[in-house]
Amino acid sequence: MRILTLLLAISMVLPACGGLDGSKDATKVDLDEEQINRYFKEADEDKNGKLTYEELPMWVRTMVHVHVRENVPTAKQEFREVDTNRDKIVTWEEYRVMMQNLDNEDPEHVVYTDKEQKHKFRTADENGDGVLNQIEYVAFKNPMTTDYVLTRIAQELLEDLDKNKDGKVSQSEFVHHEASRVEDKDDKEIDKLRRMEFRGSMDQNDDKSLDLQEIKNYLDPRGKNFVMNEARHMMHEADTNSDKMLSLQEIKDNYLHFQHHKNNPVIRAIHDEF
Repeated sequence: MRILTLLLAISMVLPACGGLDGSKDATKVDLDEEQINRYFKEADEDKNGKLTYEELPMWVRTMVHVHVRENVPTAKQEFREVDTNRDKIVTWEEYRVMMQNLDNEDPEHVVYTDKEQKHKFRTADENGDGVLNQIEYVAFKNPMTTDYVLTRIAQELLEDLDKNKDGKVSQSEFVHHEASRVEDKDDKEIDKLRRMEFRGSMDQNDDKSLDLQEIKNYLDPRGKNFVMNEARHMMHEADTNSDKMLSLQEIKDNYLHFQHHKNNPVIRAIHDEF
């Protein structure tokens, strides 16, 4: 049984996070082995070579910060590459041509449809002028850690989950969201897990409904909720010897699995919506 998690919010919500380097998979967060080793040692406070459930959130939080810190200069450099006419803005056509060239150079890289990419492009266009300046382009490549983009994503998700259109999401609407329950709509165990996620991680004021801020808080990879959910999921999935600790090797062995985990109903809803 898999515990629900929001680990994949970054990669599944807006796959455009990937760079233009054809050697990179746009759905993966690039973290080199040296970084993983170094930050593992920093999080391992008792120096026993393993991370306990209490230590693991520190490692998760650090990895998120490292990803954000390194992605910003990468996005700025990419902006200069995509802005082929050097007018300090990127049009949709400039971005589309660059991605098409990448497809031709590396046909095996992850491909997203023009419709998917264009929606993400519009979501990052803060002033609605149809083009992206450098700040907006950085937001395009780092959507979940850009406040206005995250707000827009949360709003779309709320509208998708809010079946009766009362401006909030009830537990029933979350549990029985049709678009994400096509394959398991009669699975009582999934019902149970979703209820647990709703009550335990999402409904922060315990009013039995989710508002925009609660959804936004839940999605934010910089927040405590994300970090604790991720730590919980990692321990559940990667603790192969059931000692309630994770070794460095267990984390490395399972890292790609974490990045491609799709069991969370919110992740599914976002993916379907986009």
